[in-house]
Amino acid sequence: MKVRNVISLAAANLGREDLVAQAENCAAEPAGELASLLRCYNLVENEIALDYFPLKREDILGAEEGEIPFSRFSRCPVEVLGVWENGGAPLSFETSVSALFVQKNDGRIKVSYTYSPKEKEWGDDWEVGEKISARLLSFGICCEFCLTGGQYGEAAMWEKKFRDALRAANTLHKRLSVRSRRWA
Repeated sequence: MKVRNVISLAAANLGREDLVAQAENCAAEPAGELASLLRCYNLVENEIALDYFPLKREDILGAEEGEIPFSRFSRCPVEVLGVWENGGAPLSFETSVSALFVQKNDGRIKVSYTYSPKEKEWGDDWEVGEKISARLLSFGICCEFCLTGGQYGEAAMWEKKFRDALRAANTLHKRLSVRSRRWA
């Protein structure tokens, strides 16, 4: 889904039909309140990815003298989950502020890690996982937008909806079944 569609949904949630119309007619980069909604979108997406539903990725990288600078990763890593040789054998590793260190001195290795999403523009696709709906994101955007506008009562209401939706998305949905009865 496109970022502009999520922002349009957030504007509709806020009851701002003027912003919905502006969002639908905006072809270039947004300005004014739409730009503020875009900034709120980026804040909410980042919060979800870092605190609730981490974005995971695997890269195959070359280790030179056992060091892989984080600048060579395809995304900005937050946490390294595991490192493996090409054959699949796990490798021990350490991280520093700017690099990943492995035992293997050279060759290609597979690195699994979580990352922070890049800042989105108006026409970009969202990056959050499949558990996150446009509705959930729009609640968070509404909360941030109300906070920036000084509408603290409304912001508290939207934050409650956002947190409840996050909690619902995080629960494991098991199939309900009734145990059969046994008669003696």
